[in-house]
Amino acid sequence: VAASDEASRPNHGNHIKANEYMDDRYVLEQKVDLIVELIKQAKCCTAYTGAGLSRAAGIADYATRAKNSVTATGVPKLRSNLDAQPTVSHKILTAMEKEGYLHHYVQQNHDGLPQKAGYPQSKLNEIHGAWFDPSNPVVKFSGNLRDDLFNWMYDMEAKIDLCLCLGTSLSGMNADRVAKTPAKRMIRGDAGILGTVIINLQQTPLDKKSAVRVWAKLDDVFSMIASKLALDMTKDYAPKLSSRMKNKYEVPYNRNGVLDTTSKMILNMNSGEEIRICVPGASNEDCRGVVKRKDAEGNYVVVIDEEGETKHRV
Repeated sequence: VAASDEASRPNHGNHIKANEYMDDRYVLEQKVDLIVELIKQAKCCTAYTGAGLSRAAGIADYATRAKNSVTATGVPKLRSNLDAQPTVSHKILTAMEKEGYLHHYVQQNHDGLPQKAGYPQSKLNEIHGAWFDPSNPVVKFSGNLRDDLFNWMYDMEAKIDLCLCLGTSLSGMNADRVAKTPAKRMIRGDAGILGTVIINLQQTPLDKKSAVRVWAKLDDVFSMIASKLALDMTKDYAPKLSSRMKNKYEVPYNRNGVLDTTSKMILNMNSGEEIRICVPGASNEDCRGVVKRKDAEGNYVVVIDEEGETKHRV
């Protein structure tokens, strides 16, 4: 449906042309029926998402090259990527988690859209870094993944029986193991492994090993999935904070800043309050900063001194 002579991610070894394809409606219906049956069977269904998932939110991706790309229409113009709002797909993935259909989520993007939709942080691995987590700075292509997040991903890799691979070109990132491993295990015939479903407009290196390969816009596919799973999409799972909290929040961490469900502490996010990055293995571990302000969307902006370099984070 859209042609390109350019490769999608040549700088990362993916020289597949960035042409775009779409299934016709009848074929798409049949494929979605198969996906829904797999989702219902899965015991550890995991989403593995790339930049294509957030394209409809107005955030540019890396792999789109076609000048007449089908993703170019109806996209909001953003003043800042930080202002982006969750897409239909983000909201449906959240509803799937609430109803017990989605058990884990490995996010390559940094945009915080799953959390804005209400997806629980405890089930979300932002393996490549996050714009909204000062303790998880975005990882450079030549950088190292945070140890705890890599170990978490590695442990989950062995448990995944169904991967929903969404909007990623699968161009050789370490995290691609989340999609590759269940695909290989399905082909090998491992008991209970349902494989990898790929939903993308462009070809990927894993297409021939997928359980179901769908060519369509993600929001279109997930709208169909939501209908077939009878999800109640009138529910709003987006987090809501009361102004009565006065920028102070009770969180399950101990005095050393370590997650501890038996402890409670007050996180004070009023302007001028000092913070320290306590996450072991974070690239900015033990760096200190100060809460600067709260922006129009309600995000807290903090200024952190990282190795003598001042960084603004939200």
